[in-house]
Amino acid sequence: MPSKWPGEWEVGQVDFVQYIGSRNAYEVDLLPLASIGGDLFRLPGKRPSLIRTDVAKLGRLLTEYVPERDAFRVNPADLEPTGGRKVENPSVTAQGLAEYAELKATLLREAALLGAAGTAVSLPIFGGDVSLAFGLGAGAGCAYVALLQREADAFSSGEPMGRLLAALVGGRLALPAVVMAVLASRGLAAKGGTFDLALVPREQFGAGVLGFLAYKAPLLLRQIGTALKELATNEDAQAPIEKSMGTGSLGLMAQVASKNFAAKQRKAAEAEARSGAAGGAAALSRLVVLCGPSGVGKSTLIGRLLAERPEAFGFSVSCTTRPQRAGETDGVDYTFLSDAQFDRMVREDEFIEWASVGGNRYGTSVQAVQDVAASGRLCLLDLDVQGVQALVGRAALNPFCVWIAAPSLDALRTRLKRRGTEDPAEVERRISRAVEEIEFSLSARCFDKVVLNDDLDKAYEELKAGIDEATTPS
Repeated sequence: MPSKWPGEWEVGQVDFVQYIGSRNAYEVDLLPLASIGGDLFRLPGKRPSLIRTDVAKLGRLLTEYVPERDAFRVNPADLEPTGGRKVENPSVTAQGLAEYAELKATLLREAALLGAAGTAVSLPIFGGDVSLAFGLGAGAGCAYVALLQREADAFSSGEPMGRLLAALVGGRLALPAVVMAVLASRGLAAKGGTFDLALVPREQFGAGVLGFLAYKAPLLLRQIGTALKELATNEDAQAPIEKSMGTGSLGLMAQVASKNFAAKQRKAAEAEARSGAAGGAAALSRLVVLCGPSGVGKSTLIGRLLAERPEAFGFSVSCTTRPQRAGETDGVDYTFLSDAQFDRMVREDEFIEWASVGGNRYGTSVQAVQDVAASGRLCLLDLDVQGVQALVGRAALNPFCVWIAAPSLDALRTRLKRRGTEDPAEVERRISRAVEEIEFSLSARCFDKVVLNDDLDKAYEELKAGIDEATTPS
């Protein structure tokens, strides 16, 4: 299912499907699955809130159920961001990892120093028993953080932990109980050798708990300072917090590290993009592609964009070998070519993409796209799924691809019949092809946005807003 990060995907499990008669569409209730490492996803311990969405906005994953983990194994390639990931900058990566390592060391160092200071200060004020309890709690807190860090490192690297270390990491939540057991054992002789946690005096119990939680204070103060600085400078103030990270100290630490790392990667990518903007490939990268089944309304949406904002959008007229229909204008609706002319353009590599559909060939010429891009406008393309596959394979073009979805096959069939340009047999052939194309849209990761065209005005506004968001520099 679409992530809050544009072009990326999250994993959910279908909980309920219902048909909405008023919209002639299907809605799906989803349970978000959490990653547990090793390409495995499962429901979290507490049942998550349902997410309700239209089935047209979802993709289908082929998974393998792993009974011993009660989880689903997902091919990581199926979750790759649309258009692929940015090329890693080794120097930025090294710097980010170094900063993360320093942050881990700083957290442990500050937790140890605060524990030592609290132990020393409490000794003359509250006495040796309370001071010892605070020191034991602080030591357990440092051990807890170290084990958390080790688990996070193993998770990110994918390397398995040894059996002993895995047992310690898994049992880290028992550390506070160990502290209380040590304090209680000091009173065994006085109580005739009977072990009872109630033997721990209230002030020692409180000191042990405060000592254990002391590691949170330095990171909390740093986070408050960072937040205040961002609010004051407005730098990254609107950046979303990754919801999969926890709210505990390790989660906050990971947020700080990942945020710094992402900011550096983003700035490096922006600088690289600016340096290469003058190249010839940049002119061809201003592409907006609409794809969807025949009769779904792509041409109507493109026509509205061109009519409302002719200064911003231009349409690349596709070439085709199919016969010209009544009411169509050569060079406006399509550039109609003979088979020989189309063959020549293929041989001379004059197409960005071309494909055979329904016995006819369609292609997007380099010259048509260059003509639109040279005018400073966004080039709009109307392509079928084969054309989209060919286009996204050319990374230099970087198209923004939108899938226009029909509310149902019945609605699509009605639109095709109403158009009156195909006989009943051709309508059914197009419906059959639409099923294959919809299957492709659900399993492929070619599309940056999905627009459900069950209401033309609403679909148009959603499409326009999506294009503006994707093509306006941040």
